[in-house]
Amino acid sequence: MIKTEITILINRKSDIDLVKEKIIDAKIQFPIYLFEYESHLKLTFTSDYEEWELDKAILDSFPGYEFTSDLEKGRKEIRLQISRYQSELSTDGWGRPIENPLNETKYLIRKSKKQVERFNPVVKVLFENNERDYYINIVKGADRNSGKEGFLLLNEFKTNKRDSETEFFKDRLYNTPIEAFQLGFYKMQDLVNQDFKQFEENKKKELRKQQKLPRKLIRDFIKSCNNNDISGILKNLEDNVTFEKRVNWQTVFSIKGKEEFKEYVESPNPDFCGRELKIKSSWDFHKSFVTIRVHFFPKINDEQIPMNTLQSRRFTFEIKENIIGSIIEEN
Repeated sequence: MIKTEITILINRKSDIDLVKEKIIDAKIQFPIYLFEYESHLKLTFTSDYEEWELDKAILDSFPGYEFTSDLEKGRKEIRLQISRYQSELSTDGWGRPIENPLNETKYLIRKSKKQVERFNPVVKVLFENNERDYYINIVKGADRNSGKEGFLLLNEFKTNKRDSETEFFKDRLYNTPIEAFQLGFYKMQDLVNQDFKQFEENKKKELRKQQKLPRKLIRDFIKSCNNNDISGILKNLEDNVTFEKRVNWQTVFSIKGKEEFKEYVESPNPDFCGRELKIKSSWDFHKSFVTIRVHFFPKINDEQIPMNTLQSRRFTFEIKENIIGSIIEEN
């Protein structure tokens, strides 16, 4: 036998007599327990039958109310609730486990008023930090063949201005504005995706434009280093330029000022001059800093390193007002 535990919570104590009357009328052949708490009452009993008729009897006693399993985010008063529970170990008359044992709760709340949901026809779309407005334009219309009236979706999403020349989608006559609005979103997406693709292209163009001068400054610097062109090396450096050489993230050498840097590149110490440096890695731009990695082979007089051993350095340049403000060389 399948046992069903039925629990009724009554949140208005004044409703107890009415509910008790309906339970008595249902002629339930099992003990019914009544518990009183500070803010509510509880009726509970176990039956070998689900007692569905009890729901209708209670509902008929509360005009203007309805049962629901959805509390609509708890915005309504729950006058009472009915829960049914069957153990997962329950079996039927032949001893077989039952499928989908009951475990549900229904709430008695006031009936919702049927209202037409209003909406804003402006749809805001974010392209990163750029906000754009699109419009879902809806007008009244009718089917010429059947005469049925409804709503049409205009094929215009960029503006809310319309005239007699504005076309509409002829595939469907919508029953309500909200239906046209919801499906208009799907028709709008192709246009939005095209605009976003163009937005991405424009962003790449602008980025290339912003990076053009820093790339040229760095390429000219590397070229001048390869040619031992001192004037070319110094040409695009800030007067207070700083240079720092790091090994394993530790600073081993640093200088400040264009004159000191000139003395350094004219000395035999600057191992990045005359080495045929080649920019091999992708360029990393972060705010005013640009990082590149260069590859080169050792100099002929560098006896500690075999001639065919490819060497690598990382250079980070800070670009200040279209000139180089600092250089960091890292092993």
